[in-house]
This record gives sequence, C-alpha cells and structure tokens, in this order.
Amino acid sequence: MVRIRVLGTLEAEDEAGAVDLGGPRQRAVLALLLVARGEVVPVDRLVDDLWHGAPPPRAVGALQAYISNLRRALEPHRAPRADSTVLVSRAPGYALVLPTSGVDAWEFENLIRSAGTDTARTDLERALSLWRGPAFAEVAGEQWALTEIARLEELRVVARERLVTAALAAGDAAGAALESQALTREHPLREEGWRLLALALHRGGRQADALAALREARDRLAGELGLDPGPGLTELERQILTGTVPSAPVPARAGVPVDTTPSPLFLGRTEELTTLTALTTAPGTPVVLLGGDAGSGKSSLLRRFRRTLDAAGWQVAVGRCPEVDGAPPAWAWVEILRALRETVDPGAESAALAPLLSDDRSHAARTDAPSGRFLLHRAVADYLGTVRDHGPLAVVLDDVHRADEDTLSILVRLAQQRPPILLILAFRPDEVDAKLENCFADLAALQPTRIRLNGLGPEDSAELIRQVSGRDPDPDTLHALADRTGGNPFYLQESARLLDSEGELVATSEVPEGVRDVLRRRIARLPELAVSVLRLAAVVGRESDIDVLTRAAEVDEDTVFDALESGVITGLLGEPRAGTVRFTHALVRDTLYSDLTRLRRSRWHARVGAALEELRPRDVAALAHHFTEALSATTARQALDHNVAAAAQAADRYAHDAEIGFLDNALRAADRLPPDAPATVDERVELLTELSRTQLAAGSGLAGSRSRNRALAIAREAGRTDLAIRALAFVDTPTPWINRRYGAVDAAVVEQIETLLRDEDLEPAMRCRLLVTLVHEIGAEDHERTDSAVREAEALARDLDDPVLLGLVLSAVHAGTGSPTSTLGDHVIGDELLRIGDETQLPVFTMLGHHLLAEIASGNGDIPAIEHHMSIQSELADRYRFQQAQATRQMSRAMVAHLTGDLDAAEQHYVRGHELMTRAGLDADSVFALSVFTLRLTEGRVGELEPVIATIDSAAADVIVDLHALTLLANGKPDQAREVRRDHRPVRRDFFHSLMMSLRGIVVAGLGERDEAESVYAELSPYSGQIGGGDTAAFAVGPVDTILGDLALLLRRPEAARTHYAAALALAERCGCPGWVAAARTRVTTHPSEFQVDH
Repeated sequence: MVRIRVLGTLEAEDEAGAVDLGGPRQRAVLALLLVARGEVVPVDRLVDDLWHGAPPPRAVGALQAYISNLRRALEPHRAPRADSTVLVSRAPGYALVLPTSGVDAWEFENLIRSAGTDTARTDLERALSLWRGPAFAEVAGEQWALTEIARLEELRVVARERLVTAALAAGDAAGAALESQALTREHPLREEGWRLLALALHRGGRQADALAALREARDRLAGELGLDPGPGLTELERQILTGTVPSAPVPARAGVPVDTTPSPLFLGRTEELTTLTALTTAPGTPVVLLGGDAGSGKSSLLRRFRRTLDAAGWQVAVGRCPEVDGAPPAWAWVEILRALRETVDPGAESAALAPLLSDDRSHAARTDAPSGRFLLHRAVADYLGTVRDHGPLAVVLDDVHRADEDTLSILVRLAQQRPPILLILAFRPDEVDAKLENCFADLAALQPTRIRLNGLGPEDSAELIRQVSGRDPDPDTLHALADRTGGNPFYLQESARLLDSEGELVATSEVPEGVRDVLRRRIARLPELAVSVLRLAAVVGRESDIDVLTRAAEVDEDTVFDALESGVITGLLGEPRAGTVRFTHALVRDTLYSDLTRLRRSRWHARVGAALEELRPRDVAALAHHFTEALSATTARQALDHNVAAAAQAADRYAHDAEIGFLDNALRAADRLPPDAPATVDERVELLTELSRTQLAAGSGLAGSRSRNRALAIAREAGRTDLAIRALAFVDTPTPWINRRYGAVDAAVVEQIETLLRDEDLEPAMRCRLLVTLVHEIGAEDHERTDSAVREAEALARDLDDPVLLGLVLSAVHAGTGSPTSTLGDHVIGDELLRIGDETQLPVFTMLGHHLLAEIASGNGDIPAIEHHMSIQSELADRYRFQQAQATRQMSRAMVAHLTGDLDAAEQHYVRGHELMTRAGLDADSVFALSVFTLRLTEGRVGELEPVIATIDSAAADVIVDLHALTLLANGKPDQAREVRRDHRPVRRDFFHSLMMSLRGIVVAGLGERDEAESVYAELSPYSGQIGGGDTAAFAVGPVDTILGDLALLLRRPEAARTHYAAALALAERCGCPGWVAAARTRVTTHPSEFQVDH
C-alpha cells in the first residue's frame, strides 16, 4: 500500500521504495487531491487551479495525462483496464481514496483528535513527530492550498499546547517550560502559550519568572495589539500572587479549532485598528464613522477588529445595508436583531419588535403610524440595552451609504437614547446622500470618531502583491501597480492575480485602468457555463441561496454547483454560511450584472422570482423586486400582487419611503396587465389612495395631492361616487405647511367635492372630512367659501365629539384662514390641539399645537416662548420623523436668527430648510426666494433681487407684485414700481396675511400712494405690536409699527406715527436685530415734521 507524506516535501513510497511522482504540475495535481482530503475535486476546478485560471486550449487532455501517470505510479500492480482504487473517477472529477494511515497529515490529525487522557503525551509526541517541515511546502504559494496549510499549522500549534498540558499533568514542569518557551517565541501573541509557560515556571518553583512571563505577555499584547490580557492570564496572575494556584493539573483551554478557515489577507491598518481598540474602553455610546472607497478594506478591517472583540468576550452584531434592490425596509436591523435573538430573548419587547423579527403579518395590528414608528424604534434601542446587560456589545452597520430611511431612523433613535454600546458605521464617502448627511448631523452630538481608509502604503502594497501573486516582482513593477491602484487593497489583489496569471507586461501596461476590466479578464478564464451561473447569481443579488439558484438555473444542479465552486475557488464568491454564496465584493457582482443584456436580465429576474415563489413565498420584498425587474404583460399580475404585499410589510414597519416605492411599482404593473385581465377600478383607486396617504405621512405633500387627484379622476370616469369619497376623505395626518402650490386651485377637484357635498344623505363624519379637504384645496382663494366650510366642519366635529376629526378641522381652520383661534367659541387652536394630542395619544396633534403656539409667540417677538415651543416641536418632529415639520423647523430657526440679528445664521437655516422642503416635495423654490427677500430687506440689499423676483414662477403671481415693486423702488425706479402694481389684488386672508400686508405697507409708504395708504393702514393696524410676518414662524420683515408709522406720516398723522415708532423701537430692542433697531431709532429721534410725506 502506498503512503504519501505532505508534512514537509511531497513524497510517496510503497513496499518497493520511493515512488516517482513526476514533474511539478503533475505533483500539483496530487497535492490538489490531497488538499481535498478524499472529497471529489471537479475537473474544472483542477484545470482552473493548475493553470491559474488561464488554461491552454487542451488543458483537460493534459490533466487526463497527469491522472493516468499518477495512477500508474500509485498503483503499479493494477491490472490493465481495471478500475483504480486509489485515484478514482467520480463525477464531476477525481478523488483520492486512502486510509487515514496512508497520508501523514491525515494520520497526524487522527492522532491528536483521538489522544486519550492516559496516553495523551505519547499520542501527541507521535503525531508531532510526523512533521518533517512546513505542510505542503512545494505548493505553499498556491491560493488553493492556503486553507489546508493554515488548518494544519493551527492543529500543530494546538497539539503542542496540549502536549505542554500533558507534561504538566505528568509532573514534568521543566519539559513543559522548555516547550512553552518555544511556543511563545514562535507565536508571541497567543495567550495560551504564555499561560502555560507561567504555569510551568510556577510549578517548577520559579514564581518570579512566572510573573515576569505574564508581564512580558501583557507588554506584548498592549504594544502590538493594544489589548489587555484575557481572563485566563489575569486569573493565573492573581492565583500566583495570592498563592491559590490549583495543584491539580489544569487542562489547556485550546481545543481543536472548529473554524479553521484562514482570515482574508490583511495588511497595514495598524493605526486604524488601534483607534478602534481604544474605543472598547470608552464611556457612553462611542460611534465610529468608517469611510473608505470601494475596495479600500473596510470589511477586512472590521473582520480583524471583530477577532479582537471576540477574544475580549464582546457580543458583536453585524447588519449589512443591501447593495442591490429587493430587500425589505430596515434590513440591516432585521439581520442584527434576529442574530441577537438567538442568544438574548427579547422578552417584553417581542411584540413591539415583531415587524422586524418576523415576516409573518399576523401581528400587524397597526397603531397610528408616527406613534407605531416611534414605539418600534424605541423598542430596538431598549432591546439592545437589554443585550448590553449580558455583556459588552458592538453593533456594526456595513455599507451605510446604501441605507434606507428607516435603517437610519432607527440608528438616530438609538443614538438619542444612548445605550452604552459601540456603534460602527462603514460607508463609501463618495456615495453619501442627503439622508446619510442628515443622519451624521444627528449623530454629531455623540462626537463620533471618524476613520478614513486611504490606500495602503508602498511597503504594505508590495507585500500584498507578493502574497497574492506568489511572485517577488521587481521594484518598478511594484511601483507601477501601487501607483495604478492608488494602494486600494481590492484593486491591488485583482492586479496581483493578473500578474500571476498573465505576467508583468499585461498587469502593468495592457490592462485598462478600471478594475471592472481587470475582473472581466478573470471572469473570461472561467468555463462559459460557470460564468452564466455566476451572472444568474448576480441577478439574485450580492448574496444568493443555492437552492434558489439551482431552481432558477437553466442547467442541471451539478452544473450549478460546479460553477459556484469555480467562483469560490477563484475568489469571486465566498460562503458566509451553509447553503449560501456571496460575491466577495460588490464590484464583482456589479460587473457580472452590468454585462447582461436587458432582455437576459428580465428573463432571469422572472426565473428567480418564480423560484422564490416556490421556495421563499414570504420574502415579499425580493419577490416584488424580481417581478418588477421582469415586468411584462405575462408577469404584471405577479409584480402587482407582490408589490402590494411588500408595501403592506413596509407599512407594518412604518417605512414610508419603501412603501411608496412598492406602491409606485404596483401601479406600473397595473398599467402592464393584459387587456383581457386589467386592474379593476377599485384596485387602482385603492392603490393610489394608499400611495397618497403614505406620501402625505412621509411629508411629500405635492406628490400626495397628485396621487389623490389621479385616484379621483379614475373614480370620476367610472362614475363611482363611493370611490371618489374614499379618495378625497382619507387624510389622517395634518401638516404644518400647505400641500399644494400657494395660490393654485384645482377647479375640477373643488367642483367634485362640492358635488359630493350636495348629497343630503352623506354621513356627518364623511361630510366633515370632505369639508376639511375642500378648505385645504381652496384656502384663501375663496375666503367666503372657506369661512363657511370651516364653520360647518367645526360644528360637525364638535357635535360628533370626535377629537381626531376636530383636530383635522382645527388644522384646516388655521391653514385656510390664518386665524389662531377656532371659528366657534374663540378657542386658541394651538391649545386645543395640545389637548387633543394628549387625549388621543396622537403626537402629530401635539407637534402641530406647539407649532401654532410658536407662531403666536413669533408674531409677538417673544423669543423665549418661541424657543420653548420650537424645542418640543423639534423633538417630536425628529422622534416621529415628521419630514415636513423638520423642514418648517429650519424655517423657524432661521426666523429666530433673523429676529436676533444673526443674518448669516438665518440664511444658513433657510438653505437647510430649502433642502428639506425640496426632499418633502413642497414648493421649496418659491419659499426660499421669499426667505432671501426678507433677509435682503433687512440688510438694505433688496434691489439685488430685481432680476430674480421678476422671473419667479408662482401660481400666485399677484403675490410677487409688491415684492417686485420693492426691488424696483430700491433701485430708483418708482415709475416702474407703480406700473407693476397697476392691477394688484387684495392680500389673501390666510397665514401669510401679516407678512404680505407688511410688504404692501412698505411699498405703499415708499411710493407715497396716499389714496391706498388709508386702507392698508386699517388692514395692517390689527398687527400693531407684532413682527411683520412673524406669525408664520418662518419669515419676518421687522416691527409692523415701523410700517404703520410710515403710513401714518403719509396720512399726516404725526402723533400716531410717533406712537407707532416708539412701539417699534421697544419691540426691535427686545428682539435684538440691529437693522430693525436702527430703523426704528432713526424715526423716533427725528421729529415727524422733518419726514418727507409729500411723495
């Protein structure tokens, strides 16, 4: 029987002596089969590994020749045409069949695993004696051998540690000390070697030397890893110092390792690793923002850091934000929570966490969306706090640049609650969007540690190239590759593989700059069928379940497995867990996917979708994604149904953005249904109504109105009054800003509402809701109808004793009339909304109540009251993610800065508000133009805006007239100013009334329009003692009394002017805006008779 040795030089011998194993490539074939340890190695894999992915045209024939030669060498006495019993053929390749004693490495492993308590020392010494040199020394540079080499080397170290333990058990302290000293020299960062050395020295009566060894271990660990000694070393030191070391033999902690897969290549990053390690002892909630370009090594650094955390007894939870579409909302937190649930029961938080812990919708008794969202997010933070009680916890969110709104919302909530956990966020800086920027801003209070991964330095780059390529290139080649890749580790590895397979010339000169082209070269060396399967995996996503792939593939199961194995062997795929493959980098998946034709993509998405329907019917988000990507008349019904189900799942998780996306996709699918099976009118109206409701809840007012109007048009065309009412009366989330363009009225919508209201049999609650919708539609464009509608609606709501309905009505009263009080009973709307919010536990009413009270305080220039109400409104807006309220908050902050005279800060807040309003789908540009106008008015620079104001696109063009006239007047063009105002209309009586009347007063006084001044003075007088526009809590143009004083002078009422100017000065000084103070003081100190009033 032949015996093969690999623990040293590759050799074989039989009863006749040494066996000739042939040349290097033939010997490599044998080594490949030995590495497989009796498992079948596919032909494709053998070919790929032997020729490093670039086989010659007749590679399979050459392989068969090597196999034939090896069979003759290993079985010289086998009869002609008899089956081989050592090197056997098994589909789809070859395997070695030998007893454990037939290969020294197999015998070694068997001996150390079977070493008994009584014979441990003898068995271990015999096992270690089999080693004659490094394992698989001839092929140590081959990628395919690294795993087995690392596994055997680890087993060898473990065997030596167990041998020391056996020597101590036998009372041989001196022998144990000698062996453990050798271990610490060769492996100075393994704590077990130091523990055994100290124990052996202590047993030999050398306590001082034992303590010195422990000190040296501590210094090594701290100096090279930044770590404190583990509990084993700490406990032994305590026992030596207190004289309590057990006299009985202490077994070694190390056993045969379960996971022997070597870690990915890791070089450099010492400083970054030290920074991360230091945070493990930081108080509070340390946050790390780890930024790096694609391929910079973020994941590798985190894997290495996790080893540090694992060794220190930390709990580590990792969530990856999906790099492709098709994942449910907040997926990273789903991964984190479901992993932690395996070790720490959520207990009382289970019900609240159900939307994230389970895909089963049986729990989905939804509460008010903002409240439910808050409770869910708070439950996440509370549960992580509970997990932290079981031991230190690190939460890692990878690829945060791909995070959806809900993933970031939970993250922000977690940061606000500040549990003592370590938070690490990894992202690509060049892919940071506005959502992530906002998240980073919210995290700023925690003073996060920022780490930016740049390229590796020259020495680390060179070492990486050497290790991956198995070559030692000349300095020019190393410099060229490092320069071309910028030291990016992933690009370096791909270039090094190319260097290995195609040589220095191709690696440094012929390869295009893009890493995708480098990847395409690697992919092209694989068999065509293998590439096809990998492309199918790319269609599934970054990660694929193998059973889904085999079901979706157009080839047999063996071909799929062979292809995936080729991907794993070549480093394109990894195996994160059984039954799953994952592309080693997003760029690999992107390259394979982008090279598919649109036709092929669509067909394969449909096949993947069909496989998921059978195997993963609850994976509704993935089903929705794949059938949407495969959208056609044939797949439209499946796409529609799965998107509706995914939208419902997103609704359960209060993931408005995701729900909107799925509903949009469902509507697209409805449009593609075949003529003989179209979507029903009810189905379309329901989809559009739900979409509109969700858009409004997300703060996208204009988009919500458009969706509502589409539903209304369908209902109208079908003659379905019931559906029209459903579309018009669904609103359940009031907003602080109007959800249409200011001044715009959709006459068709208004007419339809009025028609429905003429139905005498309409239920009171539904009639009330329709009246609320009518008020929001017409606002101040028809003041009389608005006034009658809000009066009737308020009466209905109070009669019905429905607090939610009353809250909606009161919100409409303020939006439609600008009044701070109700139409019945003269109640302060803000106070009533606070009461309703407390009674119903609906935070939207509480938030809106504080917003309206802040408006009253703003009109009065009461800055402490403004800040009080704003702080509560702001906290609620953030807690419940009221996007529109977050935008208006910025406007309020800008106005307060304007009141106090910090005009630079005001402009910055207005810019931020414009960004948020744009994202919320509001009329952001017009609002921003008005914001800047008010600032320039205070600065005395309003004339600069003449060309801008003249071109503003507004649905309320009449509003622009006075603004335009003011810019012309400031630029010395009074005649043109009068001309643009020729057909001006009365100012609307809504929430802008104070602002627009103030601006009109300024322009009338400035132009000396005495005939108009009387009516303007009368209409503006009720705002005496207030800030012009302040009651919008967004804009301000100074004390109204300054304007009233100027109008009084124009009307030849000097005493009234003096009174107004005094009041203006007092208010301006209380606010602190220097421009307003100066304007009022000049008027107070100048005798009224000295003013020029004859304009």
